[in-house]
Amino acid sequence: MKKKRNNMKIKTNHKLSLLVFILSFSLYFGQKAEFNIPKDIETLQNSIFHFQNDFTKDEAKDAAASDSDFSTTVDLYNLKYDAGSKNPYLDLALKSGSKPKQFIQQAVWKVNLKKISSKSTKATIFLEQIIPDSWSKKEVDTKLSKSTGKLEKEIKEFLLKYKPEAPSNDVEETDSVYVADASTQAYSTTEPLPSEAVKPQKKTVSKKLQNLFSKKQFIALPAASDTFTKLLQVKPTQLECKDCKNEKYSNWDFDDFNMIYAHMNSGEEYYAIQYYGENIVSGLPHGLAFNDSSPSECKQKFARYNAQLYQTTVDTDENSSKALTVVTFKMNTSFVRLEFGNEYLTRLVISNKEF
Repeated sequence: MKKKRNNMKIKTNHKLSLLVFILSFSLYFGQKAEFNIPKDIETLQNSIFHFQNDFTKDEAKDAAASDSDFSTTVDLYNLKYDAGSKNPYLDLALKSGSKPKQFIQQAVWKVNLKKISSKSTKATIFLEQIIPDSWSKKEVDTKLSKSTGKLEKEIKEFLLKYKPEAPSNDVEETDSVYVADASTQAYSTTEPLPSEAVKPQKKTVSKKLQNLFSKKQFIALPAASDTFTKLLQVKPTQLECKDCKNEKYSNWDFDDFNMIYAHMNSGEEYYAIQYYGENIVSGLPHGLAFNDSSPSECKQKFARYNAQLYQTTVDTDENSSKALTVVTFKMNTSFVRLEFGNEYLTRLVISNKEF
């Protein structure tokens, strides 16, 4: 009887061990890829920086290296998810009740290389971090989301096949170009270029802007002058405009910013806020701040709306114009234009028609 009980105990323990193994394997599966590459580690650590696909950026990468080990990351940006067309690189875990359309601002895969011999290297790749944008942050479970393994396969194939370009015969010229590129890249990632404006240090919160955007969203159009008057608690002045309805548009002047609302005879309707001060001012929706939000930050912040960054020119008077950096996108039914007059946000325009 005792022997039978021992056998049952052994069988139970065996089943428990098997269950733990299966669970461990299921959690591990798809989360880490390991493979050997018949190349030396020095060649591979130089090659990995050349990996690209439709979701990577041409950017400087951090790396750690020793004689036998090397690590860096491969980052994918702006991964869109919809019920009908999921991005192939992530198996996204959504929380209960979440919307089927989500947006991942950035996903980071760790790439580790370990020297096995002078002609062989072990590569290990795993998903390290998922960063949803502010709209998806509460709906995506980043801990349960997994890599599909597609990127790992792409990197493996790339490392196996990639061959560095042959060096130029003109060694002196090649070296000088390379050093110039490297120094420019390092400089741009550590401190502002001389042509860039210095960001103001004093930060304030505008109560008027907070009242205007109390719902932390852009005010939807169509609207009316009274809509803004009620929120701002200040009556506007009515200025002449031949192309506007009733030949008037509304204007609100404050200490450091100005706002206008116009409804044109053509059907175009828009409102605009221009900041004139020198401080960093918050109170705008979506984390925007005057004299603080940069063009690249805004392009990434609104990437799910296919934000476009470009430079244009604006007339300063009848005889001159100046360059202006702009980010534009469509959010819901409104067209948004962010203008950066001093390298940081100084004006925003919301319109019912495309700019």
